[in-house]
Amino acid sequence: MLALASGASLRAQDNMMPVSRTTGTMTVSLPKGKPTLLAIPFADIVAAGEIDSVNGTVYEVTSSPAAMPNVIATPHALKITTRVDQRGAGTNAPAGTSLNAYGLTARITAQVGQEITAALSTAPNPDDRFVVYKLQTLGSLFGAANTAGLKGSTDAATADIVYLNADGNFTGYFYSTTANGWRLVSAPAGADQAGTVIPPRSALLVVRQADGNDTSVRVAGATMPARETWAISSGYRLINNPFSVATTLEASGLRSHVAGGTSAAAADLLYLEDAGVITAYWYKTGGLGGSGWRELGDNVTNKGGTLLSPGKSILFKEQAGSTAFALPEPFED
Repeated sequence: MLALASGASLRAQDNMMPVSRTTGTMTVSLPKGKPTLLAIPFADIVAAGEIDSVNGTVYEVTSSPAAMPNVIATPHALKITTRVDQRGAGTNAPAGTSLNAYGLTARITAQVGQEITAALSTAPNPDDRFVVYKLQTLGSLFGAANTAGLKGSTDAATADIVYLNADGNFTGYFYSTTANGWRLVSAPAGADQAGTVIPPRSALLVVRQADGNDTSVRVAGATMPARETWAISSGYRLINNPFSVATTLEASGLRSHVAGGTSAAAADLLYLEDAGVITAYWYKTGGLGGSGWRELGDNVTNKGGTLLSPGKSILFKEQAGSTAFALPEPFED
């Protein structure tokens, strides 16, 4: 179920900023006995503005509201939403290319008034625009007391597992009915994990037991402006889809940001989930069977019409030397 405050088209506009933001709520089903690639399609944006100056990873900003709220007491992130020369000339204009921080996000680690610290992998430029938004935790998304209704248990083997991913490694969490709290699968007697932060741009894999109850998770807020950009390492990575409208592989603009190949073994793989079934897709660049989006195991049938559904994340497997990935925003003027 999705409630939206404004409409949007399917076509991704990697070089353009939308004229309006979409706000609303979304309920994502978590069916029992099945895996769900869960995205966080909305965020609580607490401030927006422009970068005034850059000193390493410290940025002095002009913001709305005029006084930046406290973004350290609870986890927040900074996202750069424009590129250099957004308005016109230069190699970094919308028609050109840019190696700046457009689309990058990082957690805010320090704040002194209007100065905020965030370790973006590439520094922004003065006059770049930004948003600051709250990061979700296991407790805020599923409830510190598991109000989402995932199956808890005395041990992880019989509980639903929530996986987070960092640098190709997956970490599992479950709700312990012994401790009445969230625990690491690897340390069921350890500390409470309700405050575990879902990193910026990341997502979740929820694996449900068959004897649980069908349930769902509800997210509300505003869609994130601008594309999402990641640095990619080898192996698997859970990638958040922060957008609240469906698009397709063909219309998404992803072709410009993934490595294709004449065989699946030489291309990046995108795993998408629908109704608990996870399927891999890749971009075929030529050879027998032509070119276009293909499903793993079928080199002929065009799968460009496959949906990237709101509320569902992408499991990305780098296997062609890719170092970066971008998900263009499916909005246009």
